[in-house]
Amino acid sequence: MNRPLQITYRGMGPSEAMSEHIREQAEKLEQFFDRIVGCHVVVEQPHKHHQQGRRFHVRVDLHVPGKDIVVGKEHERREHEDPYQAVNDAFEAARHQLQHHADVLRAHHQA
Repeated sequence: MNRPLQITYRGMGPSEAMSEHIREQAEKLEQFFDRIVGCHVVVEQPHKHHQQGRRFHVRVDLHVPGKDIVVGKEHERREHEDPYQAVNDAFEAARHQLQHHADVLRAHHQA
């Protein structure tokens, strides 16, 4: 990555263990697609539900040449009780979008 990974926590304190997990996931993405310019991850605990327990949202913004990939847009958000699972799901969705972007790039270069 040209720019360092950015991690933001909202509605909760920062966690070194969570930050390390996010760094590992970002490194896996970079191994999958080595032209990632930057990545910003937001981990959010928006509301403290007394009856439902804690819920987490994760947003991943990837910057690649010619495109910004955003996972976790407001209408796509899924809530998770486990913040690590929320991170895993967000990065898996990002990987799928990166795969699609790579396929489009390959098709464009072959044409």
